[in-house]
Amino acid sequence: MSRRMIIAGDNRAEAVAAAEAAGFEVVRRDAEVVLSHGGDGTLLRSERMFPGVPKLPARLGRGARLCERHGLQAILERYRDGKLGREELDMLELSLGNARFHALNDIVLRNDNPTLALRFKLLVDGASAGPDEITGDGIVVATPFGSTGYFHTITRQRIDAGIGIAFNNCTRAPLEPLIVDSRAIIRVEVTRGPGVLVYDNDTRTITLRQGHRFTVCRAERRGLVHGLDALACQLCQRYDAATFNPH
Repeated sequence: MSRRMIIAGDNRAEAVAAAEAAGFEVVRRDAEVVLSHGGDGTLLRSERMFPGVPKLPARLGRGARLCERHGLQAILERYRDGKLGREELDMLELSLGNARFHALNDIVLRNDNPTLALRFKLLVDGASAGPDEITGDGIVVATPFGSTGYFHTITRQRIDAGIGIAFNNCTRAPLEPLIVDSRAIIRVEVTRGPGVLVYDNDTRTITLRQGHRFTVCRAERRGLVHGLDALACQLCQRYDAATFNPH
């Protein structure tokens, strides 16, 4: 097994020292795995920076009480010894004109001006999903992994399969969230904007105006993650005794 590892995260010095102590060679490219040292947001950023390379998530020790299985050194040693399973997570592909973007978590359209509602049309596999025109703060399209984030905040639900669609603060009538097949093609047209389109936690935003359209579907690429339980463990807590986001 290759021992080449890329480090992604804010506390690089601590992560490099731990990786080297576990017998890994820290490199900048051509690695077997990316150590995502931080939290959920670091994992999303790592996938954008190093697409397709398997990720090994580990929470930062500072600001947290980590259980004995999920301390940084323990995770590295379990991975080294082949004791961590690998999960393949669904991802979303966002198509906007000729541009393509990928999201491990979610794709979010919302109103650019908080005082002005957004209007848009939603089609799933060519058929209207809901009213002919939807008015509100926007829409969230989430993977099962991402459904514990913004999607859950709106709907108080999580999904185990398929693609979740949540309607953010619709003004004409409440709309129940949709759970569609993972093979579905989702198309959105802005009929009154401007709106802001983002994917995962990328700080770069895309402005959409009246008549602009985008498409979302399941990506061919998968998110490969070793030891995903490190981000979901309820024995690991912040120092204020609150649990972490249960990704």
